[in-house]
Amino acid sequence: MTQHGDTADRNPAAAGSDPAALADGSTPEPQQPLAVDSVPQPQYPSPYLEGGASIPQAYPAPPQPGMPSFGSAGVPSRVGRPQPGGQPASGVQGFQQPYPRQPFGQRPLGQPGTAGRPAFGIGQRAQRDPALAAGWERFLAATVDWLLILGVSLLAFLPPMLHLWRRLEAISASYPNLSSSGAQAAMDSFARSPATVSTLLHFWLAAFGIALVYYWSMHVAWGATVGKLALGVAVVTAAGRSKIGIRAAGIRAVAFLAGPAIFVLVAPIQILGGILWLSDNGLAMLDGQGQSLHDKLAGTVVIRRRRRVT
Repeated sequence: MTQHGDTADRNPAAAGSDPAALADGSTPEPQQPLAVDSVPQPQYPSPYLEGGASIPQAYPAPPQPGMPSFGSAGVPSRVGRPQPGGQPASGVQGFQQPYPRQPFGQRPLGQPGTAGRPAFGIGQRAQRDPALAAGWERFLAATVDWLLILGVSLLAFLPPMLHLWRRLEAISASYPNLSSSGAQAAMDSFARSPATVSTLLHFWLAAFGIALVYYWSMHVAWGATVGKLALGVAVVTAAGRSKIGIRAAGIRAVAFLAGPAIFVLVAPIQILGGILWLSDNGLAMLDGQGQSLHDKLAGTVVIRRRRRVT
């Protein structure tokens, strides 16, 4: 009996009592299983939040330069996104773009490009001013001018130049094979003779002197040389597209003739003169305003006369 009584005290069901009843006689509420979402998740400090705060439910992307940080005003959200009616879905002010949406990689409509220039799409480039003279026009004009200058210089030194020509004819008649050693020695003696050196030196000095006066005076008087007049181009100021003055014409003429003069007359630095000559003329092909080196020094541009602005 003692064992049965002890068992009944330890097992209320065996004693006929309600197993759900508490000591005070009330019935406990049934327990619900815990949801997975309600289980507290471990929180870790975040390197992107101030003060080492814990990670939020929606982990933010790293802050980008020029964009508002997480939690600041102006961040677009689903709650405040504007609806077709023009009002946000709730009382929270949503983020609105300051300009219409554009395709990826393009600037907004109406927005300026770098340094105030219009923005051009991929593959586009700024158009050249149609009033500027083309490179081939400037080249043909210079060819006409140099033929005229050299022709005048040749007429001025016609007797000594004819004397040199006769000496060359004599060497050619004496040595039918100009590649022979005797012909080469005769040609070398002819080139080094004082008469030949003096005649050629004076000829080229006269040619560059005539060229200086020619370019300087023609640009001051008419804004163009004979070659430029034939091609329909003229030299004007880069700032106002007006007639150039005496100073600008002089600077332009000296800078234009410096390269070829050094190349022809100064043998020790002949290579430097050739580089200067090529650089001066080649810059006009690459420059956006079509300016060569002597144009930049004088502040001038070469334009088509039919588009000239006075």
